Amino acid sequence: MDSSSTIGLGHLMRTLILANGLKEHFNIIFFAQPLAGNQNFIISQNGFLLHTLSDATKFYQEAKVFEPSLIIIDNYDTTLECEEELKKICDVLVFDDEYKKHSAKIVLNHSFVSSQKAYSYLKNTITILAGAKYTLLRDEFFIRTVFVPLKSYKNKKILITLGGSDPKNLSAKIKNYLLHLHPSLHVNILSTSANKRVKYLKTIDKELITDEKNMAYLMSGYDLIITSASTSLLETIALKKPFIAIRCASNQTKTVDILLKQNLNNVIKYFSHGALKRALAFVQNNPAKIKHVCQKYRFYKNGAAKWIIDEYQ
Repeated sequence: MDSSSTIGLGHLMRTLILANGLKEHFNIIFFAQPLAGNQNFIISQNGFLLHTLSDATKFYQEAKVFEPSLIIIDNYDTTLECEEELKKICDVLVFDDEYKKHSAKIVLNHSFVSSQKAYSYLKNTITILAGAKYTLLRDEFFIRTVFVPLKSYKNKKILITLGGSDPKNLSAKIKNYLLHLHPSLHVNILSTSANKRVKYLKTIDKELITDEKNMAYLMSGYDLIITSASTSLLETIALKKPFIAIRCASNQTKTVDILLKQNLNNVIKYFSHGALKRALAFVQNNPAKIKHVCQKYRFYKNGAAKWIIDEYQ
């Protein structure tokens, strides 16, 4: 598991959610590289042992020393050959949201739109954990909420949250465009200190929010969330908030494609100001469709962790 200014914090945060669901039943050790802009200190803050890898190729040799019963991999650079090697040590669970080939015993896709059927091409994998039952959400998002439609943009509050790294550098552009269309809006950008552009953003946006500790409370105070099609989209839907979802990385393509097939024009595959303007109109004119999505997917607390506990205890 790694985090950095380039890849953001997604891998770190979702593996921490899983680890916190498992910690009462297992001794857990994190392996991570000291990449630029990493947030590895959060692992220690959560009470877990961190083993820093100076060279990712040494993971096999260093991991087997601990004689684990299960290795969990959340790294897009992992190859089939690597999975085969690690299987010599113990069972392997690999995170996947790009629908790649795998030889691990278990594949976990925690996207709410994923399904076991989508992995029918995997012949050697024994178990597929996919869909809303296995989404990884912090406890703070399991609260009772009510969908409130956005009937007008006058004096409304909008939050822009495009991931820890905002890889396409869209946040400031979107805020400026929103205020151009609707000057009465109150628009905030949410980022993290892992974002390599965070210092620049602070110079152009004095209201920039970074490293928020209680995301659910923060997000609940906004009328519309503009989010990447990633974990923050899961969080937005769990809170039943009107949303615009933007594909900001290749691993978000499948989620976007599935939502677009549901005629959700508040979902943007290729960003442009025109696409954003159409999405804003859709949110205002089609609240019932967005409400339906927010109510369609039922999330389970610690679903993936409970499966692992049942299997390995």
